Amino acid sequence: MTLEARVTPIWKKQKLFVALFMIAFGAYFFYDGAIGWPRANERYVKYQEYAQANDIGGWATYAKEKGWSQKPPEKLHSRQDLIGQYIFGTILTLVGLVTLGYWAQQIRRSLRLDDEAITSPAGTRVPFSSITGLGLKKWESKGLATVRYEVNGRKGEFIVDDYKFDTDTTREILDCVKQRLENRASAS
Repeated sequence: MTLEARVTPIWKKQKLFVALFMIAFGAYFFYDGAIGWPRANERYVKYQEYAQANDIGGWATYAKEKGWSQKPPEKLHSRQDLIGQYIFGTILTLVGLVTLGYWAQQIRRSLRLDDEAITSPAGTRVPFSSITGLGLKKWESKGLATVRYEVNGRKGEFIVDDYKFDTDTTREILDCVKQRLENRASAS
């Protein structure tokens, strides 16, 4: 029997949305630091000039001519405020790009099972005889199981996730692995 569980469309969409959301917010912070807040500072300084001259009517006229809101900005943004916008923009953009890279790496992965072995999402083929344990502690509550193995003296493990991969097929694959382990234990 051959089974293959692919990454679900909802998982792909969610991870892509998170990555794009972070990149977009990073861009928003860059915009504020480079354009939005410096423009607000310009409006604030000009408003203060009119306010000190006690000419609020002149401010209203000037703001209208410039196409600005007549409501003055609440504060003058400091150099540190502007630098903070760049720092937050950089952090969010980098996290978004890392998330996007992770998404791109994961979307074509699958969990496969054939008569001889299970193949991990990373592509490691693990013969049933090499499986050393199955962690099911989070299987019922979260749909996460851990397959532990040792191949050619190298120990490893991978996660079986019934949300990330097609649920029904993933559950069927895990049931087959459990059955193989039970059969091996009863034969010993």
